[in-house]
Amino acid sequence: MSETLSIKVSSAEKARLKAVASARKVPVSDLIRESLRKVISETRGSAQPSCYELFAKDLESLWAQGGSGISDLSSNKIHMKGFGES
Repeated sequence: MSETLSIKVSSAEKARLKAVASARKVPVSDLIRESLRKVISETRGSAQPSCYELFAKDLESLWAQGGSGISDLSSNKIHMKGFGES
């Protein structure tokens, strides 16, 4: 059973949708349904983000700094103080 969904778009978006629909020779509603299916299928069945997605920006900044966030980890002997001692 079909249901009606109303959305608001800018004039430019509406014009672009009409142009794409015309070029494909399909109704605008078909184009929108296709787009919705694509977005829904890309969510991987879960509305909740993964742990990686939650911390991706933090991880990226750590990796950009060399991994640990400590820039002199391999060259500063103070970080090795007590390492390997029992």
